[in-house]
Amino acid sequence: MSACVIFDVDGTLFDTGEGIKECVRLAIKESGAAPLTETQLDSFIGPSLFYSFSTTAGLNEEQTKKAVENYRAHYWADGVKKAAPYAGIREVLNALRADGYTLAIASSKPIAMVEFLLEAHDMKKYFARVIAVDYARTDSDKAVLIKEALAEDSGVMVGDTRFDIDGAHTVGIRAIAAAYGYGSADTLADAEYTANSPQEVYKIVRAHAKEIFAA
Repeated sequence: MSACVIFDVDGTLFDTGEGIKECVRLAIKESGAAPLTETQLDSFIGPSLFYSFSTTAGLNEEQTKKAVENYRAHYWADGVKKAAPYAGIREVLNALRADGYTLAIASSKPIAMVEFLLEAHDMKKYFARVIAVDYARTDSDKAVLIKEALAEDSGVMVGDTRFDIDGAHTVGIRAIAAAYGYGSADTLADAEYTANSPQEVYKIVRAHAKEIFAA
């Protein structure tokens, strides 16, 4: 068994907020629904689009499916180009690997988009396992993704939403809240640790490794 550090993508590895929110705005406008607040738009970063369009935007099933289709068309055309790795995240990944940790991804973002971002920014090389969803998946059960990314290892989940934290706890591991991402403080409060920058993720893992990866 090895020790695994699992990362979310949006708001944790990559700053994807500008592109995601702009594409959500366009999809909402095309659906005829009322514009969303900035807080509501922020809540789209992380969960399944199907969950967010139905729960946050209040669209019915048919409207949600169409909004997701429109969002993805806009995202591939322009939104994905606005994503960038957080400053310092490469150094963190290099340091964790140098210390012998296995790195993995567990994301509710479609696998094609995750793979595109990793390839475009030469970051796929860091990760032993990349777990995300296919286009047909409509649920937002992050625990299932985290469990698959964890495999047989001990581990910790790094993410910026309550889905990351709740999912980690469901599978029996600890969570590091990526407070530099898009999750609000109250939704991250249940995490065992809080990182205010990517660099703090590494500091937390190094300082608390014994308790984090306890069998």
